[in-house]
Amino acid sequence: MFLKSSQLRMIRIAALASPALALMFSSCVMLPANTHWDQRRSLNKYDSIGIDAPVSLPELKNRTDKGFSAPDFLTLHSGLIVSGEYFDEDFREKLATSRDSNEGVLELGFSVPIAKGGSGFGSCAAVTGDGYFLTANHVLAHEDSYVLYATSNRNKTYIEYAPIRVVYKDTVSDFAIVKADLSTPRHLKYRRTPLTTESVLFAGGWMHEKGGGLFLENQDIPGYQGEHEMKKVITTLPMIKGDSGSPLIDQKGRICGVLSTMRLGVILKMKPKSTAVMMDPANIDTIIRRDRARH
Repeated sequence: MFLKSSQLRMIRIAALASPALALMFSSCVMLPANTHWDQRRSLNKYDSIGIDAPVSLPELKNRTDKGFSAPDFLTLHSGLIVSGEYFDEDFREKLATSRDSNEGVLELGFSVPIAKGGSGFGSCAAVTGDGYFLTANHVLAHEDSYVLYATSNRNKTYIEYAPIRVVYKDTVSDFAIVKADLSTPRHLKYRRTPLTTESVLFAGGWMHEKGGGLFLENQDIPGYQGEHEMKKVITTLPMIKGDSGSPLIDQKGRICGVLSTMRLGVILKMKPKSTAVMMDPANIDTIIRRDRARH
């Protein structure tokens, strides 16, 4: 069942700015722009389903609980990639204040310096306990970037951050693996069984409400000739700017890819679509294992 507000105020990672300005963050490819109407319709249809996967939090006195909404589950298992140009003292101070939240209340927030520009933001998916994330390659447009992650200690959950190091990236498939020197106690397991047209999927970045949709098909990646097995995952998810690199998960909270591109039609009867990319999990594990051995 869903947690009631009296039991636990769920996590809210939000830009302290107007919704319109919040849409400016990150570089997710758009053809054409998404609308809030599409997003809300998707939430009304899918989000009441919830995610059937256990989550352990110190605010729950280290008990696990199920029935988290898709937005809350995604935020607890993903990160926000921020260009280093935004990481000044003011930004660090705003992150530090989130560590002082009252125990038992999971309400994390920070302000984003939108006046400095509208790029250099994206999402990523935690896949190990020691700081390895999957993301879209185009999110890594800036050489120095940080990841923000809602980590936990024995008493509370708070925002931690660290610079990222690129472990693997491929521009053709728009897929990347990065490493941050921080603990990621909540990370995603891989879905290893094929998706079907009945599979409900969720994705979304930190900046806004998330949406749900259905799996449509897998496709080959045009022009990709790399050594690793890669695929496109086409869905009906209506997403918005800021979602690039977001984990695409099924109802059991298993990762099926990271969001790469989207298309929303302005023509009547043209269905919204978004594309995720995914490397074969065995290949991801091999890359990460080799990277650990070198570092």
